Amino acid sequence: MQYQGFLLAILASALWGLAYCLDERVLAGLSIYRLYFLHSLCGVLVVGSLLVLQGHSPLSLVRIEGSGVSLPLVATTMLVGTAAGLAIFGSIQALGASRAAVLEISYPLFVAIFAYLLFREPLAPAVLVGGVFIFIGATIIVLGH
Repeated sequence: MQYQGFLLAILASALWGLAYCLDERVLAGLSIYRLYFLHSLCGVLVVGSLLVLQGHSPLSLVRIEGSGVSLPLVATTMLVGTAAGLAIFGSIQALGASRAAVLEISYPLFVAIFAYLLFREPLAPAVLVGGVFIFIGATIIVLGH
């Protein structure tokens, strides 16, 4: 299972790289809001279809009761994910795909910090130091571009 997770992470990285390049071209003619809407619509159609094909009823796709997850947590992650998506489209539009991607790759630092602050997950010094180096390196690359 860990091997599958590794392959999926590499696939996601490659697909995000392609998406950033394509998004940069599309954002030359569309607003970030329109593109985000279209991305979201595609996601709903594709994933909704896959879930229905797996036997889930269309109404079950929006129900969370009985899942063990609270509605406020789901709503928060939806809002944060939307804001993150809009922010990355804005940065791609303003900086270009390559520079935006270099800065955005510093997110592991923020994952570690928020995991500690929100859920009291241990904050390993190596993760913190490595994350800071990634952030500093990304900033140097973007500013020196």
